[in-house]
Amino acid sequence: MMSRRWTTGFLLLALAGLTLRYVQGDPQVGGGKTPHAAETALMRAKVGSSQKILEGLVSKDFVEIKAGALELKRICQATEWEGHTDSQYSHYRQELVRQTSKLATAADDTNLDGAAFAYFNAVTICIHCHDHCRDVLKIAKIKKPSKIIPIPTTDSDDVPPGEQTNRR
Repeated sequence: MMSRRWTTGFLLLALAGLTLRYVQGDPQVGGGKTPHAAETALMRAKVGSSQKILEGLVSKDFVEIKAGALELKRICQATEWEGHTDSQYSHYRQELVRQTSKLATAADDTNLDGAAFAYFNAVTICIHCHDHCRDVLKIAKIKKPSKIIPIPTTDSDDVPPGEQTNRR
């Protein structure tokens, strides 16, 4: 019981910190670039839904957990996200939808541990997806000459290295 409280408290603190950094526009979180207005609104809605789920988890309010999970699922299925053609991004998006379904099911079953586990997995997916979007997709779009070849995203990006290039 005590470890569950510590875990819940830690998750609440971590989410609050990430939310604060995101809302304040920390350049390290957003990559220093201003995202499109529609994506910004959807991301803020995701954060709001995540907070609703977390509030439901800490108060053992299964109605709120389910409402937040269903909101998050609808946001994840929004057509605005379909413009990304990267297969890894698509995988993260589909996995987040699966986790929100598990959250809703756990809420229906009044399974707090299952809901907390699904929520933790959903947050982990979000972090990995943001890492991928920031660190991989942004790197792969750089087209200026460099001694480092970006990670190829298409066959045309995978050009043979020259004498002065280093593959990573």
